[in-house]
Amino acid sequence: MLKEKISVTLATLESKVHEVNSIKSGIRIYKAGKAEFMEREPGQFFFAAEDKGTEHRGIVTFTNDGCDLKNYFCNCGVGTEGTLCKHEVAGILAIQGGLMDSKITLGKTATVSTIVTENNTAKAIGSGSLEVFATPMMIALMEKAACEVLADAMDFGQTSVGTSIKVNHTSPSPIGMEITATATISFVQGCKITFDVIAHDKSREIGKGTHIRMIVDEKKFMSKAMR
Repeated sequence: MLKEKISVTLATLESKVHEVNSIKSGIRIYKAGKAEFMEREPGQFFFAAEDKGTEHRGIVTFTNDGCDLKNYFCNCGVGTEGTLCKHEVAGILAIQGGLMDSKITLGKTATVSTIVTENNTAKAIGSGSLEVFATPMMIALMEKAACEVLADAMDFGQTSVGTSIKVNHTSPSPIGMEITATATISFVQGCKITFDVIAHDKSREIGKGTHIRMIVDEKKFMSKAMR
């Protein structure tokens, strides 16, 4: 793996189990020039980070795409329990040359809406026999909201695809009712983004759950699909 390919975002770091203030402290150590590294083998690095006069050492291994951490260890004690410590953060930043500029951030949100018509009821699409907002259409609206969250965060040639959605549809909405769906980034693992999704009509919450999307290269994804 080339060093230039490694691009772990702040949101991915924040999604790991980490010590309080470890990310801010790790950024401070890195910016002070007190972290260095050596590549052991492709994708795996030794690092050293000086903190309050003491040098801490460890090792970090990245996933094949360079966008996430496979495993990490630091001899400070905190980093030995699967918890991301400030020295590991400093080492990661040294390896990849700083924080990656990314618009994928925890808590980022988007909302979309639609009106219940004869065309998107359970009766119309065959998911039931009543003229109320169909569950598949609610799910589609939630996915659309998640797509909106990522719309400005991808490189040219990239798109996002849904890989999982788990929701409960808890209340019916009749024809004429306006439906809104909101998606909020709750967890990031490199190119794998988890959202909290929720839908409301004008009077109440009608559904909620979680949704996962992967950021992919459009051409490679379609080539794989055609094969």
